[in-house]
Amino acid sequence: MGSGALNSQLAELIPGHPRSELQRMVLEHDWARTPLGPQQDWSPTLRTAVGLCLNSRFPMLLVWGPELVMIYNDGYAAILAGRHPAALGGRVADVWPEVWADIEPMITEVLAGGATYDEDLPLTMTRHGYDEETYFTFAYSPVVEPGGGVVGFLDTVVETTSRVLTARRLGVLQRLGSLPRAAHGDTTEAVVTALGLLADARSDCPFALVYLADDEGVPRFVAGQGLAGHEGPAPVEVPEQVFRAMATGEAQAVTGLAALLPGGQASGASPAGRDAVHTAVVLPLTAAGAERPIGAVVLGASPHLPLDHDYRVFMALVAGQVAATVADAQAVAAERRRAEERARSDQARAQFYTDVAVTLQRAVLGPTVLPPGFAVHYQPATGTLEVGGDWYDVVDLPGDGYGVVVGDVVGRGLSAAAVMGQLRSAGRALLLESRSPSQVLAALDRFADMVPGAAVSTVFCAVVDPATGALRYSSAGHPPAVLVDADGRTSLLRDADSLPLAVVDELHRPEAEAVLPAGSTLLLYTDGLVERRDEAMDEGIERAAAALVEGRHLAPAELTALLTERLLGDAPDDDVAFVVVRRS
Repeated sequence: MGSGALNSQLAELIPGHPRSELQRMVLEHDWARTPLGPQQDWSPTLRTAVGLCLNSRFPMLLVWGPELVMIYNDGYAAILAGRHPAALGGRVADVWPEVWADIEPMITEVLAGGATYDEDLPLTMTRHGYDEETYFTFAYSPVVEPGGGVVGFLDTVVETTSRVLTARRLGVLQRLGSLPRAAHGDTTEAVVTALGLLADARSDCPFALVYLADDEGVPRFVAGQGLAGHEGPAPVEVPEQVFRAMATGEAQAVTGLAALLPGGQASGASPAGRDAVHTAVVLPLTAAGAERPIGAVVLGASPHLPLDHDYRVFMALVAGQVAATVADAQAVAAERRRAEERARSDQARAQFYTDVAVTLQRAVLGPTVLPPGFAVHYQPATGTLEVGGDWYDVVDLPGDGYGVVVGDVVGRGLSAAAVMGQLRSAGRALLLESRSPSQVLAALDRFADMVPGAAVSTVFCAVVDPATGALRYSSAGHPPAVLVDADGRTSLLRDADSLPLAVVDELHRPEAEAVLPAGSTLLLYTDGLVERRDEAMDEGIERAAAALVEGRHLAPAELTALLTERLLGDAPDDDVAFVVVRRS
């Protein structure tokens, strides 16, 4: 057949018009020069399988004959990247030599009449000119001719690299956001603690260096990890890009590690390999209330991943968490200074509250180390690895008492996580300042009005005195907390309800009081715990109250497990966060 002619027997199996460029390429390809032979000699089974492949919008590959010749559709062409269109009619082993050892056993199995399925299989590919870390979910299904002989197979595939990386990076952000308050007030120790977590995340952060501004605003090296020669407290020459990032407040991408950090050597720690790192991003460390960046962090980029938008957003969130850790330590140090200078001037008092207001920004979830009597739980929505907007926080307030916050940001994804982190950080700082739930929510109203995506967020804020059992609370459109006493009597805390954040300007936020009797249990939660399709939320709240009554004599951690079993056993389709408080 001529290179431009369309074979009608195959063409009639592709009814869509206009046809895509790849569909035309398959129809016009000179198959006589391949082991498949001319189209007019193809069997009905081969034509039908090709039509099925080309008519699907899902990425699909047809592999035919003992030579394993490839025919694929538009979705699969995107996976091939620069190897398309040369891969059309090629042999699998020639097109994918770098993964042949991984997939050859599966191909042998399917050609013997079996079928395979792999989920999030890690594969190292070189389709973009470097050893790339990728993940795929795919199934091989045999194609059988009349008579029972396997003549080929269909590969139905989707690349899950983005989903796997998002889940992995979310875990890093959660661990950073779960760092306990820097009660020591030592910024160096706070930085070293954060870098210790990043040392376990070298697949995405091969190395990290932190510089903080001194009293004159000049950046000084504090600590690092993963870069030979730059891991201790010894002085290191500050790169020009650090000065630039702190001066402009903008991230600086640098290619050529030797030019950025002479003498520094770093390698990746990716499943795809350990090649030398050659690209880094310098990000400013910004704290709420500060006029200029308080420092900068240099994060190495994996040589086995593209430095795309999602990667840059992740790095920005990491920088935000490091900044929050440093700001928290600085706030503690400022609090100590303020205690010594309280009697000297009102100006020192105002500065103290300003320092407290910049504590801990962009944290993703609450603390790992909890006070006695507290337990927490977070569970993402079923069927998704996307970041959610639910959060909790437990704040150790000066003196006796704890601030407890549960909130829910509308939406999912990294943007929702960024909004969540900002609201949580602001709420923590405001609790340290005022210790009044209504004032915290009123201030969060003004804050949320300035943060894109924060409007209509719901928050329940409470302050608990464990010694007296006194509880003050206020709610911004959030489901009511549930209180169960030792005898099993339940009550819902609804006396301080109001609208969600940033809905009405200058909205008065009510505040109510309650008492936690000895042996009582308090449950704060997001709507994912009680909300179900085709069911009123009140029914879900009643179900939660019943589970709380059932487990009221259990330890908080055991009660959390019971609530999870009773209320989340049906696989919720929304994120869930809740806090249990027991007054012993």
